[in-house]
Amino acid sequence: MRIEQLIYIIEINQTGSISLAAEKLHVSQPNISQAIVSLEEELGVKLFVRSRTGAIPTEDGKLIISKAIEIMNKVEELRETAGFQFNQLSGALSIASVPSLCLSVLPPTLAIFKNKHTDVELVMMELNYPQIIQEVLSGQVDLGLIAVARNYQSPHTQLVSEHLMDCRILAYVGKKSPLAHRNSITIEELLQEPLLISSDYLINIFKKHGEPNILFKLGNSEAAKRIIAEGIAIGFYTETGMRYDPYLETGSIVALEVTGVDFEVSFRTLRLKSRHLSLPCKEFTKELKTIIAAM
Repeated sequence: MRIEQLIYIIEINQTGSISLAAEKLHVSQPNISQAIVSLEEELGVKLFVRSRTGAIPTEDGKLIISKAIEIMNKVEELRETAGFQFNQLSGALSIASVPSLCLSVLPPTLAIFKNKHTDVELVMMELNYPQIIQEVLSGQVDLGLIAVARNYQSPHTQLVSEHLMDCRILAYVGKKSPLAHRNSITIEELLQEPLLISSDYLINIFKKHGEPNILFKLGNSEAAKRIIAEGIAIGFYTETGMRYDPYLETGSIVALEVTGVDFEVSFRTLRLKSRHLSLPCKEFTKELKTIIAAM
């Protein structure tokens, strides 16, 4: 039994295909196929059922793959421990995050982390929820940072999710709006106003109370905030995401609490269950939680 054979079966299980696994690992398909056959003969069990549509693990295969994941995680821990004792923390860390965290807690976290660990290569992407799910599932990023409902249960069994914090969603109006002098607004009142919503999560909340008048579907962009500031529509952002926003700080837009509905989201980390949690990822998550706790 060789380490590369364990890597092969883990990758085949993740991609569902020998050819895709070979492509991702930069190994020829005949070589990876022969390695799997040799491993099956050595263990005396069939690991995968092969077909034109891909490769599906057998019941025996699932048990072997789970053990292979444990072994490879321990191998990575050994390598990292040895390397960390000899040198500074190094390697690569890729993160995909929703915009609201990119505008608030991530900048100070990235600054502190990079100052402490100069040898770590950081890659940061700002994406929406479906894109982050895809990037994490495909193994393109180490860590996803998402905003979801508080009772969120991931439909993907390959993923591990950890709670970071809960945050209110507030309604934002322009300073010249008749609503700007108020502290709150009801969900029923919002249904009578032109709205700027890009989140399916928010749209579904509104539809439980009536049909929202959605004027625009724009993300967390400057154009969206300009529309709010001009009084054209009411927008919605997390309280955390707008913490240092210049439109809010200058009074160009005003925040209102939304009453009569649970208007909160949960920020969570997301990673592949089968992927080793690297030291850079652990250290970054620790710094992120420290920044959040200090808010």
